[in-house]
Amino acid sequence: MLASAHACSRATAQRASRAVRSGSSSAGLTTCAAGDVPTFHVGLVGYGLVGQELVKQMIKEGPKLEEKIGVRLEIAAVSRSQVMALLPSNSFSFLADGWDESKEEPADLEKLGQHVVKAASSSGGRALIVDNTASDSPVELYEAWILAGADVATPNKRAGSGPFPRYEKIMAASQKTGARFLYEATVGAGLPVVGPLQALVRAGDEIETVEGIFSGTLSFIFNSWKPGVKFSEVVKEAKEKGFTEPDPRDDLGGTDVQRKVTILARELGLQIELDDVPVKSLVPEKLQDWEAPGGQKLADAFIQELEAYDEEMEKLLDEAEKANEVLRFVGAVDVKSKSASVKLGRYPKDHPFASTQFADNICAVSSKWYTPRPLVVQGPGAGAAVTAAGVFSNIMEVMNGMR
Repeated sequence: MLASAHACSRATAQRASRAVRSGSSSAGLTTCAAGDVPTFHVGLVGYGLVGQELVKQMIKEGPKLEEKIGVRLEIAAVSRSQVMALLPSNSFSFLADGWDESKEEPADLEKLGQHVVKAASSSGGRALIVDNTASDSPVELYEAWILAGADVATPNKRAGSGPFPRYEKIMAASQKTGARFLYEATVGAGLPVVGPLQALVRAGDEIETVEGIFSGTLSFIFNSWKPGVKFSEVVKEAKEKGFTEPDPRDDLGGTDVQRKVTILARELGLQIELDDVPVKSLVPEKLQDWEAPGGQKLADAFIQELEAYDEEMEKLLDEAEKANEVLRFVGAVDVKSKSASVKLGRYPKDHPFASTQFADNICAVSSKWYTPRPLVVQGPGAGAAVTAAGVFSNIMEVMNGMR
């Protein structure tokens, strides 16, 4: 109990310190009762594959974390697209036992945020809201949530790659209140990319370039595509394995990589917009505005149309093979030139990008310290489990700070 009381005291002191730094009053901060464990109240926006996987990880690891670091993890609210549930304390069972429709009410993200912040204020704990969506709607509330004192963690790329003025306001709100904006999972899912970059910059390193394969789908396609195999066949295989979006053009067009590169560029101080990052799309020009004939499944019909371009793509692969190189779809940031790009490139077979397997993501950082060989981070970068793990790592990061 003594350790728990000390943890609670430290958490209260940290909140008071943040309030002093931000110039706000700490009078409204509630202290924990003697012997209580500080509680981390989490609200979840989005309860699809990633949201459900995150809940599984939280339910499994929550008791262990409470024992190890002296902080209790609770889910205070969950929202789906149309409905939400605002939960009382000790409510893991609501999700562990399955969604209880009797506790539903219409989704209202402003109300959800207020509920989570109130729960934290009442217990003397801390609040965090996780946005598991790919929508702009929750992003519009990030600034308000952070100004209210809630941390925000997300795999949603739209805050970091959306309009720069909105991004600036979110960052400024975090600076003002001390509440954190956490977005590790926006670039490499569960692969640590943002955190190591931030650590290098804080330690005094000077980043020169960051480049990488940031799409699990496109990684799989170019790892699987070999001489003698048609490009359309590989795209079909990727679709059958569940890698592609319902419209494969969303992957082949490179917009997802463009968003990730924009996030990294801003992380390194470049004030750029998404449209400032040129993308060399893999979708043939004639198919970019193409529509599937009535009654046909879009993905299947598109892949059939893509067959007409197999010979053109085969030439690119053959040229790379003759030069003892591989093709890889890469996003890059050049800090010195203040530019970023997304394109299909050729790399020697002894290059780190040539060593990727299956659907690996890989990021290479060249800097004052990491030269002539870059710092390389490689591993699975797609899927609900690893994306949820990336978000959960941010949750644990905040919990460690509450001790």
